[in-house]
Amino acid sequence: MTNLLIWIILIHFVNKSSQQECDKDILQTTSFDCQFQYENSVARLQCTSADDPLDKTFYYMKIFWLEGYEVQNDSESIFKNFLSTNFTSESVFFICESAYKNFILLDPFIFSQHCMNQNCLEQVSEFINETSVKKLGINNSEDSSVFRILNEFPFLTEVNFFDNYLLNISELDFGNSKQIKYLSLRKDNIDMLPDQIFSNLTFLETLDLSQNRIEFLSNLSFLHLHDLKTLNLSFNEISEIANDTFSELTNIMFLYLTNNKLVSIHENAFASNAMLKSLDLSANPLCVLPERLLHNLINLEQFLCYECNLTKIPQNLFRRAIKLTAVDFNTNEIETIPAKTFERQALLKHVRLFCNKLNAIPDFKNKSYLASLHLYQNKILSLNRELSKEAPSLAYLNVSENKIQYLSDDHVSNFNDLEIFDLSKNEIDIVHLGSVYVNIRRLYLSNNSISLFDVQWPKLVTLEVLEMNYNHITVLELPPCIPSVKQTVTFSFQYNEISRLNMTALMADESRIRTDRTMAGCLFNGMSKNFVDISHNPLICDCELYPFYTYLKQTTGIILDTFLNQENVTCSKPVHLQNKPVIRLQEDEFSCSIEANCPLPCTCGIRAKDNKTFVNCSGTKMNEVPPEAPNQTYVLYFNKNHLKNMNSLNNPSWQNLIEIHADYNKITTLEDWKVPENLHYLSLKGNEIKNLPKSLTDFITNQSDFQFYFADNFRKCNCSNRMLKKFLKDNKAFVKDIDDIVCEIENNGTITVLPLYTIPDSMLCSIPIVLGFDPTVTVLSLCAGFIFLIALLLFYYKQRQLILSFLYIHCDEVFQCCFEENDSDDDKVFDAFVAYSSCDRDIMLELLKELEEKEPHFQLCIHERNWLPGRFISDNIMNSVQSSKRTIVILSNNFIASPWFRLELRAAIFEVSGDKKNKLIVILADKSTSLDGIDTEIRHVISKRTYLVWGERWFWEKLRYAMPRKSCLENEEYDKIEDFNPQRRNSDIALMENV
Repeated sequence: MTNLLIWIILIHFVNKSSQQECDKDILQTTSFDCQFQYENSVARLQCTSADDPLDKTFYYMKIFWLEGYEVQNDSESIFKNFLSTNFTSESVFFICESAYKNFILLDPFIFSQHCMNQNCLEQVSEFINETSVKKLGINNSEDSSVFRILNEFPFLTEVNFFDNYLLNISELDFGNSKQIKYLSLRKDNIDMLPDQIFSNLTFLETLDLSQNRIEFLSNLSFLHLHDLKTLNLSFNEISEIANDTFSELTNIMFLYLTNNKLVSIHENAFASNAMLKSLDLSANPLCVLPERLLHNLINLEQFLCYECNLTKIPQNLFRRAIKLTAVDFNTNEIETIPAKTFERQALLKHVRLFCNKLNAIPDFKNKSYLASLHLYQNKILSLNRELSKEAPSLAYLNVSENKIQYLSDDHVSNFNDLEIFDLSKNEIDIVHLGSVYVNIRRLYLSNNSISLFDVQWPKLVTLEVLEMNYNHITVLELPPCIPSVKQTVTFSFQYNEISRLNMTALMADESRIRTDRTMAGCLFNGMSKNFVDISHNPLICDCELYPFYTYLKQTTGIILDTFLNQENVTCSKPVHLQNKPVIRLQEDEFSCSIEANCPLPCTCGIRAKDNKTFVNCSGTKMNEVPPEAPNQTYVLYFNKNHLKNMNSLNNPSWQNLIEIHADYNKITTLEDWKVPENLHYLSLKGNEIKNLPKSLTDFITNQSDFQFYFADNFRKCNCSNRMLKKFLKDNKAFVKDIDDIVCEIENNGTITVLPLYTIPDSMLCSIPIVLGFDPTVTVLSLCAGFIFLIALLLFYYKQRQLILSFLYIHCDEVFQCCFEENDSDDDKVFDAFVAYSSCDRDIMLELLKELEEKEPHFQLCIHERNWLPGRFISDNIMNSVQSSKRTIVILSNNFIASPWFRLELRAAIFEVSGDKKNKLIVILADKSTSLDGIDTEIRHVISKRTYLVWGERWFWEKLRYAMPRKSCLENEEYDKIEDFNPQRRNSDIALMENV
């Protein structure tokens, strides 16, 4: 008999002997607890010796029935049949020390290492018999005759029949099983309960009839079950409960009727069940509850009625249920709750009313034990100011996803210790907290419309987490010290509109903490207790943000706030700093702009680090420094321009300069430049200056503090650089990049790069000086040749793809000789995967006809024929791209609008990202196809590749050139395969899974 599972636990208590031999006497005097299991024609008996604290010996055995031996439907006992059968070689018997017992039960493999094997298997029937069986289980049986085994065990206390094709429960005979206390008939396809079917089970305490197909209940079905404590009728098809259905169950305590089809319950249905503690009517289409339904349930502690389509709760429903501690009406259509609904429930602890249509928080007067209140996803307009007074012990309050608009101290001031207060996803625009002490540990205010956030931090003494993400805060006062707080506090202000940070209070506290002992509580072992996340906000990175920047960069001293996620604390303005992390900026980049007298196209401002006025003309392609500048300009940035000399700096507007940044220009000489008398920083890197004028070298030499940068001006050195070398050696402290001012020295054909100041004069002067060289003649002589070569290269560059395509198709021998490359990718199944919209199927069919049927032949992967059914579309896409040498994307407006376009193209981009070959081939369905709807990242990848236009001239030649190279050998191999099996087609090639 197949698909049969019999689970039997046998418990047999006898006296225990201290003998160690496995003989008849020891087996008869040893107590064993056993489990018998029968499944798919294989039986197993597992036994362990019973607990005995005085015994140091522990026995364990596991016995397997011969595989393939089936239970016979005759009068022979199934259990005796098992005991009389030869056991398999896997059967074992061990004797161990009791010290290993707990470990062995957790991991039976320990037996082989710590236990001694004894051959006692043939004597099992001498100490185990039917009278020892206390528990019986049958699972997954389609043969109801197997249930006759009930008659074999008169001392059963627990029966578990699960997932059987039972149908007719009347075939079960409980006449010989009066001791049963636990009976489970779960998921046994029972559709009716015969009258008095359980009448012999007078000791039954738990009855599980869930997950069946029962439609009707009669009071005679539960006749004589006076000891029944738990009845589970969940997941059936019961539609009605009559007034006497449970009249026999006078001691019932737990009743579960969830997930039925109940539409009607008589108001006296539970009149005889005064001992009932828990009643679950959830997930039924009730719509209405009788007002007197629970009037006799004076011991009721828990009532669940969620997902019942209720529109209201009768005011007197719980009038006599004064012991009620938990109610659940979630996911109904309730709009209001009468004021006196919970008037007499002083012990109420847990209320779940989420996912309804309530517009106000219900009345919970005198609920000193109320611990959790779930009201999210309703239509509540405001918080109840009396709630914290009437329910001061509330620990969890969730009113998220409502329409609340305001939060103040009045709403929370009387809570003793509110651990979680969730107000996220409301319409709050103003928050006032901290005028009195507030005891909230975790406050969630994300996804509101908060623009005014007025909080006195020192009064939030128990705060651990504050989430304020996705609001409209524009200016944030950073949290200062809260001395009385002993725990760490995490503040999150992500995704707001914060452009300015107020650090006044924070910096004041950091200053006070150095001298004021009362501020010692601000730190924890010298470390900050505040953790702040202000990432993903549009910060303006100007001079006003500089104090915050210096705060982030400081590595010593007292730090009260530790900022999280610093890489995402980025700038939104100015434009040249947009999206850059604040922590990655340089000091010079923080400034406030000035417009008066600022020359265009330069920018002007006041530098935050020293309050100095600057002009920044870098990267403007200017040939001269502009004549005008703001008053008292001290700093000039003129990098990456076309400046040839410094004469334009002699204008009086620049006489106060203390810093000049003129890197990477075309300066060749510094003659005639008047050095500003207060200059102490000069950077001339990347120019064409060979030597420095004496006026400049004397000026620098006479300074007490100067910074000079001169690298990358030249690399060819000779005797003329001796004076510069001497200046560098004499002013090493001032020349900050002295080791980067280098020369190339040739020695026996080897070029060595050395810092100029380290090269001996003898070596410098051994390098010949080329005098009187006029490059004009040489340039003119080379121009003619270069012009022709450049024209030829431009023509080849512009028409390269067409030229190579023509050679590949029409002059294969020439192409292979000059351009052949290893592009076989032999491990790939397909030559190309074609991604397209169903609206462009005609183009795909033309590709199949041209590429698969004409030489050179290609293997294409098409989702219509090659994808494996039943797999996720995303997995098929990734496997198609990875199994193909190329990816062809037929790009049209329809395809761009499809939900899979981004995934298919991203998969192709990912595949080609690490490969220099052009594995992505883009075909525009027509010239009108717009790329505006494509991600910037994907549009960037497409723009870097030459794409084809369907129907354009030389289309097929260009496409075949872009496909994998086909050698003659590969084409011959293809022809042989075709000749060998003319019926073979590409549709027979399935997309293989990656193993």
